[in-house]
Amino acid sequence: MALLRHDALTYSSEASFDQITRLLQLSLDMEMVAISLIGDDKQMLKARQGLDLAQCSRETAFCNIAIRAYEPLVIEDTHRDARVRDNPFVTGSPFLRSYIGAPLTTADGYNLGTICAFDSKPRHFIPRDFDIVRTCAELVMNQLELRSQANLDFLTNVYNRRSFVSGLDRELARLRRSKGTAVLAFLDIDHFKRINDTFGHPVGDRVLRELAEVVTGQCRQTDLVARLGGEEFAVLLMDSDLDTAKLWADRMRKQVAESRFDGSNAIKLTVSLGLAEFGETQTTSDAITHMADSALYEAKRLGRNRVFAS
Repeated sequence: MALLRHDALTYSSEASFDQITRLLQLSLDMEMVAISLIGDDKQMLKARQGLDLAQCSRETAFCNIAIRAYEPLVIEDTHRDARVRDNPFVTGSPFLRSYIGAPLTTADGYNLGTICAFDSKPRHFIPRDFDIVRTCAELVMNQLELRSQANLDFLTNVYNRRSFVSGLDRELARLRRSKGTAVLAFLDIDHFKRINDTFGHPVGDRVLRELAEVVTGQCRQTDLVARLGGEEFAVLLMDSDLDTAKLWADRMRKQVAESRFDGSNAIKLTVSLGLAEFGETQTTSDAITHMADSALYEAKRLGRNRVFAS
């Protein structure tokens, strides 16, 4: 989820990242440089200089070693390092002999990947090289943190509508390849206007923040929680089916009803939820959101504080 939160997978090669990798290449005078992102089973190479490789298995990635620590990883001669001397990128093209890489570490301590440089010759690295690659990693993370801030709802600190749409599009593309299913849930606070009218908008804002925490607490790390606007939230339940999502949604509904919001005001809330299952047969994210929105409308029409699945 850290990759998603920082919108790290959506760019292919942007000017700001290209400039950083080019700067590292020139500063170290090394043949190949890349920003490497590590997923569950893949390494994805972005903003590459001097090599054409776009991705490889995580198992073969040098950066899979580098992200296990918070300091730069240096390999001066791959032939003398038991960790990598039998690596296919050492024994075969591009015949790597030296490596330096610094982890891309988020503010909460999660390593997304590295910025790294390779060469086909052995290389002796000096302290200045460590400082250069570490500084370049900080520059990359500054760019990614700015992305992260742009992806979050300013009030609740969950994803905003833009990030939600991007995440839904990515999940739909993934399901077309894997032929699984996912569920989109729309969640809306019942009679939220009464809270603002009775207690004022600052209280309403605190209620929204606290509700976002409740919703997030009921979700897995792989799920995507977003505020679409006003009192409406969306949850993208990855790798889920409708039966499982119904159980989750009813548990969510009960958790909200049993909670009290805004401290001493002890405000009671109920929510309505609309669910829509989708897979590789759905063609657009608009069609999926229309299904979930229609289901939410039915939940409200039938009396609110309930779950309806389309």
